[in-house]
Amino acid sequence: MVSQHDAFTSYQVNVDSNGHNIVGDAANEPSICVDPTNPSKMTIGWRQFNTVSSNFRQAGWGYTTNGGTSWTFPGVLENNVFRSDPVLNSDDTGRFFYLSLLSAFFDNMWRSLNGGQSWTNIAPADGGDKEWFTIDNTNSTGHGFQYQAWSTDGNNYGGRQFTRSINGGSTWLNPINIPNSPAWGTLDVDTNGNLFIGGVNLNTGQIWCIRSTNAKNGGVIPSFDQSTAVNLGGDIDSSDLINPVGLAGQVFLAADRSGTATNNNVYMLASVQPTGFTSGTDVMFVRSTNGGQTFSAPHRINDDPINHNKWHWFGTLSVAPNGRIDAVWLDTRNASNNTDSQLFYSYSTDGGNTWSANVAASNSFNPFLGYPNQNKMGDYITIVSDNTGGNVAYAATFNLEEDIYYVRVAPGSPEAHLGNISTRAFVQTGDNIVIGGFIITGSGQKRVIVRAIGPSLVNHGITNPLQNPTLELHDHTGAVIASNDNWMNAPNKQEIINSGLAPSNNLESAILTSLNPGAYTAIVRGVNNGTGIALVEGYDLDPAAASKLGNMSTRALVQIGDNVMIGGFIVTGSGEKNVIVRAIGPSLAQHGITNPLQDPTLELHNGNGALIAFNDNWKDTQQTEIQATGLAPTDDRESAIVRSLTPGNYTAIVRGRNNTIGVALVEVYGLN
Repeated sequence: MVSQHDAFTSYQVNVDSNGHNIVGDAANEPSICVDPTNPSKMTIGWRQFNTVSSNFRQAGWGYTTNGGTSWTFPGVLENNVFRSDPVLNSDDTGRFFYLSLLSAFFDNMWRSLNGGQSWTNIAPADGGDKEWFTIDNTNSTGHGFQYQAWSTDGNNYGGRQFTRSINGGSTWLNPINIPNSPAWGTLDVDTNGNLFIGGVNLNTGQIWCIRSTNAKNGGVIPSFDQSTAVNLGGDIDSSDLINPVGLAGQVFLAADRSGTATNNNVYMLASVQPTGFTSGTDVMFVRSTNGGQTFSAPHRINDDPINHNKWHWFGTLSVAPNGRIDAVWLDTRNASNNTDSQLFYSYSTDGGNTWSANVAASNSFNPFLGYPNQNKMGDYITIVSDNTGGNVAYAATFNLEEDIYYVRVAPGSPEAHLGNISTRAFVQTGDNIVIGGFIITGSGQKRVIVRAIGPSLVNHGITNPLQNPTLELHDHTGAVIASNDNWMNAPNKQEIINSGLAPSNNLESAILTSLNPGAYTAIVRGVNNGTGIALVEGYDLDPAAASKLGNMSTRALVQIGDNVMIGGFIVTGSGEKNVIVRAIGPSLAQHGITNPLQDPTLELHNGNGALIAFNDNWKDTQQTEIQATGLAPTDDRESAIVRSLTPGNYTAIVRGRNNTIGVALVEVYGLN
């Protein structure tokens, strides 16, 4: 599942070896860590349920090496070992750590030296239920120290909640008490290596910020010199409607280490049920500018009109190295049933004084679908920020079951542009093969994958697919620069798998390569002159590059029924994109086509399949607008549509008027 919502693309993490969804499992409570030396490398850990009929969970994990556009799920840390409450973190050298809770309420610490591709169980780590840990990556005397805290419930140490490792997680301090017993929270250190712990006292409901200034001294048992009661405008909520046997959110604490005017600010955020109310939660934020001695009045981050029945849940935050604060949460504001949820995002660049307008960063989903035997979606989601944006791990049910997703959020969004182009048509022989054209614009190389899909189309109701497609990629001179018959035979097969876009049938074809700006042609034929319906596709593997994939044009034989020509494209980014879509037929005779479609019609559909525009002869509608683009067809019988489109999926269907047949060209051009 790749789920597109406006400028935000969510990529499924818990996938099989071909990058596809695993039907019937469940995965929730994700924790993400990012390699600070190579941000393209990330790992997400989660609670893995192999079947929703069981409460038995294991420690799942997935890793990416390409910035999150594709993920590998190797399995679980230990087969058939009950594990829960995953918490992941990275030190400043890029070593990943995975803290995992066992059924007996003890923890293990695992370590990866290769970006999460494999893990080693390095030591027992004491711990208890709802444990959390942080690593001191500052230049303080506590550099590299690991600090861990957990709940007073599920506790094997008589209520003692804190431990420390001064040797990278190999051995741990005999657990000690924390004043005021904060639980269900997180830890962080400021630039001086001072440790802060946030959480809620489970007996009183009071939220606390606890400080230790000597935990960074490996020669002493840490003590806590400051305890501050914190008002977040409400109470930590659990076992409520939105997450029946889980939390609506826990307490997140983060310190600013930016070296800017906000350096050493301490921030706390949680989804809380507002004081005096019994339904709904808000994402509330406070900050301290004096080392946790005092905190600001609580600030409501979700900016929808106050409705105490609405759920703004699983709120979490992260502070970027430049001091920007990112916050994400799940939100029911747009749901008439008040349970369907979307991921929302907001950020602050002034230390939390003001926050950006909230932006929905995912499609809506029903959180109650695919519950494992334990009826909840876990207790948290997580985010790790860098100077340009935040890397988010969250659970959602886009596949009608609980799965883990990765999405990148950032202030502002890229300008809307075309991407991920595809055309479905009937492949015959001679002039009636399928020829897909696309243009790379901008500067620098663009990493793309081009695919020819045939046999697997039977899974989508196509009864006569091309059984064995071949694929050629030509440059603007017509020279063949790459070819493939069966994608498993490609010299870079592993790269294709890692892209997450490997075809699902071994007879299908794929070419993954880097292309300079220019015009390219992908030609799809059948092996041994086979015929049938095929799909030619181009995917942008590097949306952040200065070059762009766009301007689709595909030539094929248009027949009737399933054998019409269908061009698909995606508008990504933010705002709207002006496009012109054309269906060209009669004028192809000037280019040597002997059987052109004499009178094409053109339909434009949105991602829901709704018809949003139709044209038969281009002068009948929008003549002035079409001529102004400089792309008016040369024959009056040809069709064109000019439209401003919001981000999303679109389909252009070319048919012959009165069920006529012939060769036609479907084209989509992005307009400035």
